[in-house]
Amino acid sequence: MHALYNPEAGSHPLPDDRRVIDAVLAATRRCYEAHPYFRERYGARGEAFANSDGGYLAVLTGDPQSHVDEQVVWLAGVLAARGMPRWLMEAHLDLLCDELCLAVPEESARFHKLLNAARLLRSARQSRISQHDFEALAAAFESSSGAGIGNAGGLLVAAACDEGCGLDQAVSSLIGWLGDPGRFSAQWCSAVAATLAHARSLAAQGPGS
Repeated sequence: MHALYNPEAGSHPLPDDRRVIDAVLAATRRCYEAHPYFRERYGARGEAFANSDGGYLAVLTGDPQSHVDEQVVWLAGVLAARGMPRWLMEAHLDLLCDELCLAVPEESARFHKLLNAARLLRSARQSRISQHDFEALAAAFESSSGAGIGNAGGLLVAAACDEGCGLDQAVSSLIGWLGDPGRFSAQWCSAVAATLAHARSLAAQGPGS
């Protein structure tokens, strides 16, 4: 069976080159290490989807940039409605391009289409909250929330950005889990609410307001 095949993901093309397959798996591992939320919430099932999505994205780089962009924006929107802010897709695309270029350097030009698509998502996010404010809010959450999940502040701010871009379920699909008082401490949940309120306010105003 194909190393990236996921029967729950439906039928879509996957790479045949073993170097590409290994690069996709490495990118998923790095993404899961950088964002513990993935494993805490979605576990092995989520990892299987990340691998199959990564395989599809790798194959997609053979298409024109416009089609890569279209598919990335669509997939990122679908995932945002399921509790994965588009910031996570940004990160995955950056790591995927990095691993693919290392594994198959002669194909770097086409793999850089993934970076271009990541820039689209980044530009949309930064159209709601500047990178400086994004990082400041995320860091403030990390320092005030107590024990929980590392790197979660960025998820909250990113979800507010996605909501500001018109993705209505971006926040609710995240905080239904990340702000659950049955799962996290009162300190954590209070920090979630405060960070989200601040991020929503900034996203509504736009950067530089």
